[in-house]
Order: sequence, then C-alpha cells, then structure tokens
Amino acid sequence: MTQGEQLTDLSYLKEMSGNDNSIIEEMIEIFIEQIPEFTEEVTNYFETQNWEGLGAVAHKAKSSVRTMGMDSIGDCLEQLEHFSKGNLKFELQIKKEKGIELSPKDEKNWSNVMHETTNDVEMKHIPDLVECFLSKCPLAVDELKSNLKKL
Repeated sequence: MTQGEQLTDLSYLKEMSGNDNSIIEEMIEIFIEQIPEFTEEVTNYFETQNWEGLGAVAHKAKSSVRTMGMDSIGDCLEQLEHFSKGNLKFELQIKKEKGIELSPKDEKNWSNVMHETTNDVEMKHIPDLVECFLSKCPLAVDELKSNLKKL
C-alpha cells in the first residue's frame, strides 16, 4: 500500500443509501463493531487450522468489507475463502482415500467443497492473506472513523 492510498470507498454505500448520511453513519458504525469479531475469528481459525471456520468467516466478512468499498481487503478474503475450502477438500479427500467414514458434518462439507478447484498447494498463500486482512483492517477502520466525522 502506498502512502495516501485509500482503503475505503463509500461510493457504493452512498448510492445504496440514496446518499442518506444517517444510513451511511449507521452502516459504518455497525461495520466498525463487527471488525473485532471478524479479526478474532480469522486469527483463531488460522491458528487452529480450522479451514471450515476460516473459509466461513472470510465469506461472511467479504460482503461487509466490499460494502465499505474495501476492495483490496475483499480480494484477500475471497482468496482466503477459496484456499481454505480447497484445503478442507484436500483433508476430506484424504479421509475418503483412507476409507475413514465421514461424519454427517464432513459429508455436508464435502458436498460444499467437492467442486473447489484450489488445493493444498496454495496453502502457502493463506498466512499472507490472513496478514493482509489483519494489517489492513485497522487502517481501514481509521479511515471510516475519519469519514464519520465528515458526515
């Protein structure tokens, strides 16, 4: 990220709200409240290698950050979601190859990830994507707080 580069772009939020500052303000405040939960979940799921959880929180956070015009962070989350699902697919494939019976939860996960094209090779990207999300979020929140003062 270069000096002075904006992480947020509220044009979508303004368009969606009909440029209603009270709605914009409320949406920003809700988002700022969500960020600690997102960052804690990403950190915990990554540290425990819970690929299902990591993929799910990346998916959930992705739409929120994109609403705030945080496209670069949204891209990190989209890749994180796909690589996490790819890794989950890899783990489930190994279980199936070893003849280990899948639990009902594993069966459900398998139906969700069996068509993922990413695989464990891309696992090496996950730490960088987690770092991208965790390092850019506080900067983006600061930008949003600054924007709130201008509304």
